[in-house]
Amino acid sequence: MSPGHRTISYADLVIDRFRDWPLTECRADCPPGRALALRGLQIVHLHREGLAEVLLTQEVISRLGTALTASGRVDLPTVTGWVQVRLDTDGDLFLLQSLVSLAIQANDPGTGPLRRTITTCPLYVTERDSGPSRRRHRRVVRRRANTPA
Repeated sequence: MSPGHRTISYADLVIDRFRDWPLTECRADCPPGRALALRGLQIVHLHREGLAEVLLTQEVISRLGTALTASGRVDLPTVTGWVQVRLDTDGDLFLLQSLVSLAIQANDPGTGPLRRTITTCPLYVTERDSGPSRRRHRRVVRRRANTPA
């Protein structure tokens, strides 16, 4: 499937592919983007076109990391339990489907309470650490404005 012939985004294809799975579409905890959650735990993030992040857990990554990186389609950016999958072809969507199946098995909270993702996804960490935060800057400005002259 070449990008010039595609009329639907990969994020939409991913959401559609998992429509009948035990996953719920939601807004990513680390914006921007969409996510798929398993009983409240986000296990898939779709922050930008052509890239999906899957929460596999460190245990699964330590077992399969060599094979995942050898595929040339998966990156293991940090020690967070998340992997990044490039989405360019139908084969990549099938790879993503397999990884999401593993993520469900590795992260299934059973019938326990809803929970939030405990580890920050790699894209969010990279963007957060790439420069000064606007929120931090605004706080500094407010403090200076409230400081007596």
